[in-house]
Parts: sequence; C-alpha cells; structure tokens
Amino acid sequence: MMPVTAAPAVSAVAEPVPVSLDAAIDAGLSANIDMVSARNAVRSAAAGVRSADTFPNPLLSLGATSLTPGRHLPPGTSPSGDKIVRIDQLIELGGKRRARVASARDALSAADSDVIDTQRQVRAAVTNGWFDLMAAEKRLDLYASIARSYGASQTIAERRLQAGAISAGDLARPRTEMLRAQSDAARAGIDRREAQLALAVLIGRETDAAALQTIGDGKLPATAMAATDAESIAERRPDVRAADARLSAARNALTGARALRHPDISVGAQYENDQNGVGSSVGLGLAIPLQIGNRYGGAIGAAGTDVAQAEANAAKVRAVAIAEIRTARRSADDASARRARYDDDLLPSARKAAASAEFAYARGALALLDLLDARRTLQAIELAAIDARTDEAKALARRIAAETPEETP
Repeated sequence: MMPVTAAPAVSAVAEPVPVSLDAAIDAGLSANIDMVSARNAVRSAAAGVRSADTFPNPLLSLGATSLTPGRHLPPGTSPSGDKIVRIDQLIELGGKRRARVASARDALSAADSDVIDTQRQVRAAVTNGWFDLMAAEKRLDLYASIARSYGASQTIAERRLQAGAISAGDLARPRTEMLRAQSDAARAGIDRREAQLALAVLIGRETDAAALQTIGDGKLPATAMAATDAESIAERRPDVRAADARLSAARNALTGARALRHPDISVGAQYENDQNGVGSSVGLGLAIPLQIGNRYGGAIGAAGTDVAQAEANAAKVRAVAIAEIRTARRSADDASARRARYDDDLLPSARKAAASAEFAYARGALALLDLLDARRTLQAIELAAIDARTDEAKALARRIAAETPEETP
C-alpha cells in the first residue's frame, strides 16, 4: 500500500519566516518599489520648486576693443586699446516667476498625494497577498488531512475485505480517492509557493520567499466611513487631491505661458578704460526683445490643452473614486454575508453529516460510496469556506483602501 503522506506537496523549509499582516504591511510600505519610486518623485518635485524659485543669474562680460597690434603708434599711445567690463541682469516681468513657482508647488503637492495614494494601494495589495498565502496554506493543510483520512479509510476497507464484507473492487475506490487527494495536495503546494513569491515581491523579501508563512488571524479593522457618503470621501482621497493639484499646476503653467507675452528686460552696466582717449568711463544699457515674429501662441495653446486634459483627468479620477467606493462597499457586504452562510450554516451541517457517515462506516452500517460522497461534500464546502473567508478579507481590504482619506505622509 502506498504510504499516506502529503510530503510531496510541502517543500522542506529549514527556517520558516513567520510574518503577520501588520509586519507585512510595514515591510511593504518601507521596501516596496512603488513606494520608493513615489518618494523619489517627491524629492524630484521639491527640487523643481527650488529650481523654479530662482532669480536669473547675471551675465559678466570682459572685452577689449580698438586693438592695433603690429602698427606704428605715435609716442605716448598704447596698442592695448579699450578695456571693457560689463554686467547684465535679466529681469522677468509679467508674473512669470510667480506662475512658475506656483505650478512647481502644485506639482510637489501632487507628488505628496501620490505617496499617500501609493501607500493606500500597497496596503491593499499586501493585504490581498497575505490572505492569498494564508488561504493557500489552509488549502494545503486541508488536502493533507484529506489524504490522511482516505489512507485510514483504506486500512478499514482492507480489514473489511479480509472479513468478506466488501469486494476487491470496493478496495480500489478509497485508494483512488487517496491518490487524488495527494495530487491535490501537491497542486496546493505549488499554489502556496506562488503565493509566497507574490507576497515576497510586494514586501521586498524575495530571498525569503520559500520560507514565508503567515501568523495571526489577520483581522482587519472595521471601516469608520460607513455612514459617510461616497462623494464626500472621494473629495478627501489622495488620488483625487493629486489630480486636483495637477489641474492647478496646469492652470498656473497656462498663466506662465500667457506671461511670455510680457517681454523680459535686461539691464546692464559697464566700465570702460580707454588709455588713448578719455580714460575711464561708465555706461548703462537696457535691452527689450521685440515680439514681432513670435507671440508665443503655440506655447499658450499647448498649455491650454494641458489644462483641458487635466480637467478631464480630474473628473475621471473623481468619478472612478466614487464608483470604487460604492462597489467596494457592496462587495464587502456581499462577501461578509457569503462567509457567514458558510461559517454559520453550511460548514457545521456538512461536518455533522460527515462525522455521522464516518461513525456509521467504521461500524459497517454505511456503504463505502455513501461515505465517499459525504467526504467529497465536506471537502467542497471546506474549500469554499476558505475561499469565502479570503474573499471577505480581501473585499474589506478593498473597502478600507477605497475609503482611505489623505493624511500627512
């Protein structure tokens, strides 16, 4: 008889790495690549603010004119000519700098909101990954238990065969069921390894992927937004605020583009030394560009299009957020009701029926086929109950994520 074991489904792990839901979320918020990218975007946007809020650098010019090398000069004159030192300063007019800085600050605000939105998404993704791993572990344990149960049934069937109570054909049935359960356990082991790797990638623990295992029940807090309408919650969501900030940045950029029609001026001062003439002298200058060929219509038109696109995107993000909140609420309620049906009704009834069948079969009062039917029914309900609990947890995580308001990152 083939030994009854689920060993083929379980990879040997010398040092298990237990991880609770809270620890997984903390690791994800710290090491997840999306979080790293979002924080880098904030640093880049902050640098953009500093760059925008910068006064133009002055321009220093050094020159020499009226040079006469190699020519015969009258006594008392110098061949070096005039020496000129000049400095020019560009002065921005029309509010260009103010609009540029405002747009950069809006971009920074959007990046800050993106960090919070990424935190929201990472929490939901890690929570889903953690519960997927827990469900895979429970399925593996269930299939291993089923395989052991069928092995015990085969032992009983062999004794009944020796007693002449069943035929040799009846003995093959529990063996077939046992082999199928072992195959299911092997497949569940593969599913668990895939869930381990998926969670490891989310929390930056790829090197420990094969050793990860869940601990704790992963109970999620009840949402505090149940009585708040979806529209009000959406206005406080970080993705909506990020979209609004980008719209404001686009409008300020349009203001800056229109300000290009106010020409900047350049003022200058120079010192000139003429050793052959008047000696030292100073001068002042003013340069004003003439906007004859370019009135910046293209830049203004492009900026206006960016505003229209930002308005459309903000409206879309807001609508998606409202729909997501409403859908997440319905899904969470439905998942909770489904889980309750399994835990409160279906699962207790199936366990009671299976226990009665096991008791009757062990005493010869039940046919083998009836026992196998009872076991298959219990197995299907237990697997469905695992899925129902996992679906409820993931639906609640989606609802929490959908109702997450913006806070300071």
